[in-house]
Amino acid sequence: MQLTTRAARRGDLLPAAEARVASWRGAFTGLVPQDFLDAMDPVSIASSWADSIAAGRSRLYVAAAGSEVIGYAGVGPERDPSAPANTGELYALFVHPSHWGTGAGRALADAACADLRGAGCETVWLWVLEANMRARRFYATYGFQETGDRTYSSLNNLPELRLAARL
Repeated sequence: MQLTTRAARRGDLLPAAEARVASWRGAFTGLVPQDFLDAMDPVSIASSWADSIAAGRSRLYVAAAGSEVIGYAGVGPERDPSAPANTGELYALFVHPSHWGTGAGRALADAACADLRGAGCETVWLWVLEANMRARRFYATYGFQETGDRTYSSLNNLPELRLAARL
């Protein structure tokens, strides 16, 4: 089945949110509170994205296998006011677990980075859970490096690392 990426359309938001929920449950069970994972609501997530996109706060790209949306990446301006000029942020990149290892993540990262380059960014930052070794390996392969910046997630106070890559 052919894999494609594109800017998200309104009808893509719910299936992208469903992929997010499946990915979170696949990657974070045992890392984040189970009640949080159980309460994830794709309809609410899709609605929040629609509002954010309409307000110009973020841009969303989806990966599709045939006509099925299997993942997404969200990008936009870096939210840290101390960020150097021309820095963008990869807010999220998630692929449905049934499509892990298919190249969908790389295709979404390519689309997200192309978007940020087109917006004049020279660097991209992201946050990743320190315990999410699968994602850290993926980002390292893609060229991201740890910056030494750390924070703690609002979910269970888990350590997060900032990664950066040149565009």
